[in-house]
Amino acid sequence: MLNETPKQALATREAHEALLVLKHIVDEATTITHIAEIESFREAIHNSESPDVRSALQKVVYHLKSRSFDEVLSRALEKLDTAASI
Repeated sequence: MLNETPKQALATREAHEALLVLKHIVDEATTITHIAEIESFREAIHNSESPDVRSALQKVVYHLKSRSFDEVLSRALEKLDTAASI
């Protein structure tokens, strides 16, 4: 059991690092979406329309549906599963 503790600590660290990468991507998407939200309210108040909001949201959707996002998510889940199984 004592030999498992360092393995679990290292595996947990790897899981944490993988989650930080995932968090960075989600935080970026959240920031872009929030900016688009504010801009859409500004447009509604001024009764104007710009393709910028739609474009920003489409970029977020594209990024979150991308293979790289799936890989980051899968890696985080794999690392968490490994850490939990030790």
